[in-house]
Amino acid sequence: MDKTNRNELLELCESVREQTISDAEWDRLQELLRDQELRRLYTDYMAMVGRLEESLEDFGVARGGNPDDARQMMLDALLDERNARSEQATVTLPPTRRWKIHVAYATALSILAILLWSGIQSPEKSEGEAFASISSARGCKWGAGTLPTVVGSRLAPGRLDLLEGFAKIDLDNGVRLSLEAPASITLQSLTNCEVHSGQLLAHVPGAEIGFTVTTPTTEVLDLGTEFAVRVEDDGHTKVHVVTGEVNVTNLRSKEAQRLVEHEIAHVRNEEIARPDPDAEPFGARSDDPRDALKNMESRLISTAQGSGRDAFIWRRLSSGYREQEMLLVKHCVEHRGQWDRKVYLAFDIEALKGFQLDQAELRLHLVPSGLGYVSGQLDSTFQVYGLIDETRDDWSEKTINWQNAPANEPGAAAVAPEMTVPVGTFEVRQGVQTGSVSVSGTRLRDFIESDTNGVITLIVVRETQERSWDGGGLVHAFMSKEHPSGLPPTLRLVGTQASNP
Repeated sequence: MDKTNRNELLELCESVREQTISDAEWDRLQELLRDQELRRLYTDYMAMVGRLEESLEDFGVARGGNPDDARQMMLDALLDERNARSEQATVTLPPTRRWKIHVAYATALSILAILLWSGIQSPEKSEGEAFASISSARGCKWGAGTLPTVVGSRLAPGRLDLLEGFAKIDLDNGVRLSLEAPASITLQSLTNCEVHSGQLLAHVPGAEIGFTVTTPTTEVLDLGTEFAVRVEDDGHTKVHVVTGEVNVTNLRSKEAQRLVEHEIAHVRNEEIARPDPDAEPFGARSDDPRDALKNMESRLISTAQGSGRDAFIWRRLSSGYREQEMLLVKHCVEHRGQWDRKVYLAFDIEALKGFQLDQAELRLHLVPSGLGYVSGQLDSTFQVYGLIDETRDDWSEKTINWQNAPANEPGAAAVAPEMTVPVGTFEVRQGVQTGSVSVSGTRLRDFIESDTNGVITLIVVRETQERSWDGGGLVHAFMSKEHPSGLPPTLRLVGTQASNP
């Protein structure tokens, strides 16, 4: 790597950080980033500074006094520390730039990055941080989590999304977690796990471990037991103690109760309810599952069937998109809004006439877009909307664009509220560009059931804005029906077909 180009690139990084980059400097930055080594330097450097920002943003408050004085003190201290440790030339403030107090904070972040540069660490979790492993997996299909899913894999803190099947996770302290699909959890430490949705069974060998399971509404502290936790679609939580005892706390009301063997609690809103003590555990059915399922059938409908369509719209262009095999989504910073993109999906559901729908799921398959940098995009939340104005279901994937797309609004994540209804959300964690994501639940089912013309339109937007000031955040991509080797957007519908009169 040429030292001159390296130093020039770091100077341009400073301009990007301070939001003072000129058009000429921006063009020069793009020219330098054509080099692979410089591109890697740019992404690593900007990622490090971004991570440091959260640690230093309250520095002025912590030091007390005038915030500007505190920030200047931090800047001076960092310069002194860098010069004291470096065996190279002393770092001085470039004479070509006036280091005003209102940019001292951002500058200090960058100088601290330079201070740490020689010892920069990869953001990936090391093997030494791992504290669990997947001990078994049966019939598993995994979603877009952040952890490895092969049996025997060592697991550090991160998320697991199990779409189908059953898996067991062994923690190094003897705790065993059984995960039943569909379910989503985050492993946080040897003593804590968060359940976002679905059902988890935990076996804890002793109360001294202090193992805790949290959900959006509940905290369950183990007292040496085996217990199950289920998070319903509405966010409410059910807890069942198989053996031993647990403490259950409603996180909203702070009400706490102790459950002992065979007891069940339902945590919702601000209460902890106790069902009939003779009630069957929520993990089992009161009737024969075969009776409930014997007439059920599953149907798959993709955008490649019948009058189905899929496309993305781009604020910058009205036609001539080249990435037809991918459906691109992006939510840019405001001054780079010309790169915003949204996805439109149409499904031909004419064949569902007479079909009594019980469950509905939309599944999308991620694919690397090759556009933007992962470091410029944090964990991202996507919202899926259903188009309720059926007169607009006849859009063409050949001509749809930012100006004529049904229910489109100027904002990167905006749709016309009077023409749409939200049907679900999903999350893609930072760095994840493969796997599948899904939306399911009563809102999607009800939207499909409300259709009267045999076609439904879904709109996918990314609510999370990119973090990269220069507009270089990741463009998320999903396989379209034109993808040569992948699966198109697909609806999985479960229900019963009404018998003919």
